[in-house]
Amino acid sequence: MLAKELGIAFYDRELITLVAGESNFSEEFISKNEQRMPSSLLYQMIMQDYEAPLYKSLSADDALFVAQSKVIRRISSEKPCVIVGRCADYILKDRPNTMNIFLYADMPHKVKRTVVEYGIAEEQAANVIANTDRARKEHYFQYTGRQWGDSRNYNASFDTGVFGLEQIVDVLKKMSDNYRN
Repeated sequence: MLAKELGIAFYDRELITLVAGESNFSEEFISKNEQRMPSSLLYQMIMQDYEAPLYKSLSADDALFVAQSKVIRRISSEKPCVIVGRCADYILKDRPNTMNIFLYADMPHKVKRTVVEYGIAEEQAANVIANTDRARKEHYFQYTGRQWGDSRNYNASFDTGVFGLEQIVDVLKKMSDNYRN
């Protein structure tokens, strides 16, 4: 909504296609692995070839993070845009004219949105949300060393269960004026 209101580019799932085009990863691999921790992290550490050059010693998950980071830095330097998730707040933390926002809600509001937006059955929604949030939290910590959702990592945080998306977009449009001037 914000990108549309400001007339700027929007990147969420589009990043998967961009990263696939600029790396050796398939869209399917990226979609499956981009915001989760590898289940075999210890195995990867044990089996790592310390004789290999650094770029060859990265796990697939680390290499994916590096590839996404490069794309995020590139697109954000080319034009104003909205980027959803993928540790972009951390990747762009030193970039001027960057606004980092975190949206959250309590579980009943998350369930309602998940059912409406993604068509997930209400009985399954809370479990899907909990698993997704846990994976995001672990991924975020792994690559940033920070706590996902900690308001200190963002310029602003909004409870979407309290404030409607239209209200939030209005506030963010006003905030963005400070970043564009």
